[in-house]
Amino acid sequence: MTGFARLLIHVFFQEVEVECGENLPASGPVVVVANHTNGLVDGLLLMATLRRYPRFLGKSTLFKIAPLWPFLKFAGVVPVYRAIDGASGDQNASAFATCDRILAQGGIVAVFPEGISHDEASLQPLKTGAARIALEGGIEGGAPDLVTVAVGLTYDAKARFRSRALVRVDQPAPVARRRECYERDSHEAVRRFTLDLADRLSAVSPSYASWAQATQLSQVAEIVVRQPQGIVSPVPLADQVGVAEALAQVAQARPGDENLAELVATFAAYRRDLDLLGLSDSQLAAAYRRGHVRASSAWSVVKILAAVPVALVGVAVHIIPFQIMKQVAKAPRNEGMKATVKLLGCFASFTLVYAILGFFVGRALGAWLGLLAALAAPLCGYVSVRLGERVQRVGGLLEGYRIVSARRTDLDSVLVHRAQVVDAARSVLAAP
Repeated sequence: MTGFARLLIHVFFQEVEVECGENLPASGPVVVVANHTNGLVDGLLLMATLRRYPRFLGKSTLFKIAPLWPFLKFAGVVPVYRAIDGASGDQNASAFATCDRILAQGGIVAVFPEGISHDEASLQPLKTGAARIALEGGIEGGAPDLVTVAVGLTYDAKARFRSRALVRVDQPAPVARRRECYERDSHEAVRRFTLDLADRLSAVSPSYASWAQATQLSQVAEIVVRQPQGIVSPVPLADQVGVAEALAQVAQARPGDENLAELVATFAAYRRDLDLLGLSDSQLAAAYRRGHVRASSAWSVVKILAAVPVALVGVAVHIIPFQIMKQVAKAPRNEGMKATVKLLGCFASFTLVYAILGFFVGRALGAWLGLLAALAAPLCGYVSVRLGERVQRVGGLLEGYRIVSARRTDLDSVLVHRAQVVDAARSVLAAP
C-alpha cells in the first residue's frame, strides 16, 4: 500500500517536501494527528511520506461508496461510526478496541481529529476521539510508551494536478505524563489533551484569516524567499509557507500595524508593475546570461524532440479518460474532494484503458506484446506530463529573457519596488 500511495502521489504532485520527518519515532506506538483539507489525498500523502505505515480511522459512510470500498479495505482503514451520520456511540467500541490492539503491538494509528475534510483557511475545532484513543491506549491499554505526533499538510493548490505539497512533522509528546490528570478526572483530561493537540497541530498547519489573505501573503513570502539573480523556478515550499504563516501571525496579533499596511501597499504596486510588463517574479529575478539561456534552451529542445514520439502515444492513450475525469471532478463542491476524484478516478479509468489496450494488442500481435503495451502505456503518459512541464519551463525562460532584454530601461523602478516589498516584509517580521 505504501508503494501504491507513493506512485499516486508522485504522479499527482510535481513536488512533495517533508520537513522534520525524522521526528516520527522509528519504533513504538504512535498516535498521529493531522489536519484534513484534501479528502483521501491527505491519507495517501501520509502513507507515501511517513517512514512507517499508519492505520487510519475513517468515517463509516465512506465504506458505502462502491468505488472507494476496495481502496479503504486494502489500506486497512478502521471505520468510525459518527453520531452525525445517525450511528449510536456504542458502535465505536470495536474501532477503539482495534486501535488499542494496534498500539499495543507498537503500531501507528492516524487520526484526522477535525472530523471532516474541509475548505477552510485554518484548523477547525478538534473532536475528542484522538485524545481518547491516545489516553486509553497509553494509560489503560498495553502501550505505556505511547507518544502523539502532530503532522501538518499544506498544499499550494490542492485540487490542481501537478501542484506541490508540504508535510511537516512535529516533535513527539509522551502520553504517560498525563496519567495523574487522567486518573483524577478522565473527562477533564480528554478535554485538556484535545486542546493541547489543537495547539500542536496549529503550529504545523496553515492558519489564515481567509483564503484571500493566504493567497496574498503566500505571494509576498515567495518574493521574500526567492534569491535575486537565481533561476526561473519555484522557491522551496517549506520556506515560503514559513514566511507566509509568520506574516499571518503578525496580522492576527497586530491588525492595525503600520508596517503591515505599508507592506500590502508596496506589494500591490509591485504586482501592478509585473502585470504591466507581463512578467512573473521568478522571471524578473532570474539571472539571464545569454550563453546560459541559449545552451539551456538548446539542450531542452533536444530532450523535447527525443520525447515527442513517446509523449504523443501517452497523449493518445490518456486524453479521453483524463478529460472525462476533469469534468467529473468539477461536480464536488469541496475542493479536497475534487482532488480525490481526480486522483482515484484517473487511476481507475487509466487502468481500465491499459487493460483494454493490452487485450486488443494481445489479440492482434500476441500475448507478450499485449502485456508490453499495457505496461508501456502509463510510462508514455508520464513522459507526456514531464514533456509538457519542460515546454512550459523553457517557454517561461525564453519569454522572460525576451521581455527583460526589450524593457531593460524600465526595470530599475520595478526592481526598486521589489526590494521595497522584501524590506517591508522583513520590517514586519522583525518588529516585537
